[in-house]
Amino acid sequence: INKIIFMTNKILKAEIHVHLEATISPDLCRKFAKRNNVTIPIDVFGSKYAYAWDDFYDFIKKYDIITSVIHTPEDYRELTYSYLKECALENVIYVEAMISSSHAKLKGMTYNSFLEGVVEGAKQAEEEFGIVSKYIMNGIRHLGAESVYNTAKEVLENPNNELVGFGLAGDELHFPPELFTKTFDMLKGENFPITVHAGEWDGPDNIRKAINLLHPTRLGHGVRSIEDSTLVEEILDSNIVLEVCPTSNIATKIYASYNDHPVRELFNRGVKITVNSDDPPFFNASIAGEYKVMSELGLSDSDLLSLTHNAIQYSFCDKNTKNTLLNKLL
Repeated sequence: INKIIFMTNKILKAEIHVHLEATISPDLCRKFAKRNNVTIPIDVFGSKYAYAWDDFYDFIKKYDIITSVIHTPEDYRELTYSYLKECALENVIYVEAMISSSHAKLKGMTYNSFLEGVVEGAKQAEEEFGIVSKYIMNGIRHLGAESVYNTAKEVLENPNNELVGFGLAGDELHFPPELFTKTFDMLKGENFPITVHAGEWDGPDNIRKAINLLHPTRLGHGVRSIEDSTLVEEILDSNIVLEVCPTSNIATKIYASYNDHPVRELFNRGVKITVNSDDPPFFNASIAGEYKVMSELGLSDSDLLSLTHNAIQYSFCDKNTKNTLLNKLL
């Protein structure tokens, strides 16, 4: 195993499905809590690296408690810098992270002030470590269709070179794709890149609806597409990329083990997949760890590099940045 870690650490990596607010480490959580006078229950801390929770609903509850310590643009700057520094040490050359203006506004930040904090942290990390990052604004399903629409409208009305796409996250089971067609028709009309969480908790029917109604070029997770062979063919034909998060899916008990997870089968069938850490300290995950998982599932070094290639090739960043990054893989 140590040899595998060593080999996978040498491989250049990229990830395009990670929630920035959920990258906060236990140490940073304690630091922000102290700085912002927030009391955090001791039982949320599982270890030096990870948080403790029981089931999915407890995870959601703890997620809200832990991320509630992020109060200011300076917190966002430090959070962004801290995660990118960690990634750079694992030979990650590109991160496309999801951010939430809904969270920032709850804490009294403006749309622009929180985004400036993120961008400052990203710029500092790029200057110091060479790691490139761009950002996707998430609309949150369970805040309702109007909230998602208003979030998307604000993105379109405030163009920012660092903000390159729009995503849909949140409660997949109770807030199906058809609620959000107005928003995603608007985004498509503006040629704004789209990724949608689908096929993590819900099955093939709503994955198909997400593809047909919301115009994504990428799906967050998408792994339950394996349950419908025709759907897998449709994903292949549409050239849709899956942002797969194996450790996340096992932590939340969607699959019992890595061997039960469909990521290898999807890869074998030619689906364009990427591997990603999702909410790293909540699942004791890291992007290097996801590459290690894939190595242990039998992928060769060149296979692993193809995952990085997919992440960059199908990222939402500008063509020049993309070409510069792809040249590093040659």
